[in-house]
Amino acid sequence: MKKSLLAILLTVVLGVLPMLSHAQMGGYNTMVGVVGGTNIGGTVKQFVSETGAVDLLVYNRWKGWVGALLYEHHWDIREFYGLEWYVGAGGHFGMWKDGKGEPPWVYKIDQDYNVFGVDAIVGLEYNINRSNFYLGGYWKPAYNFAEFTRLWEDEAAFTLRYSF
Repeated sequence: MKKSLLAILLTVVLGVLPMLSHAQMGGYNTMVGVVGGTNIGGTVKQFVSETGAVDLLVYNRWKGWVGALLYEHHWDIREFYGLEWYVGAGGHFGMWKDGKGEPPWVYKIDQDYNVFGVDAIVGLEYNINRSNFYLGGYWKPAYNFAEFTRLWEDEAAFTLRYSF
């Protein structure tokens, strides 16, 4: 059920986001890729202006699922061709099912847990040898509006994306 829902969500996002695009940055509009670090999952990034992008992250952490939707503003680093940095913000929603998740704040594993909140992100992205592949990394602190956990300051990951 969860995998079907995730597949439907990604299909909708991939179908709708290209219609929002107005300009290109770095010769691409859409990127898909994988995320690995404190979380493991996937990403879809769509540029909606010359320097602005919408980034959807869906990842597994503590045996639960989290989805984050972020707006990011990109700048070139002129001294290094192909390297750019970005900052942004957005929101997230996460869920853990009873008996399956192991978030550090759980005292009783016999109940479902959901969190939602706001995120900030700062990262670097490098075009590998002027190809369609981009290697990046980010740090994404988040604040949750839940009683049992407030600040997640440890989310950091590497990304490998393909542009088309």
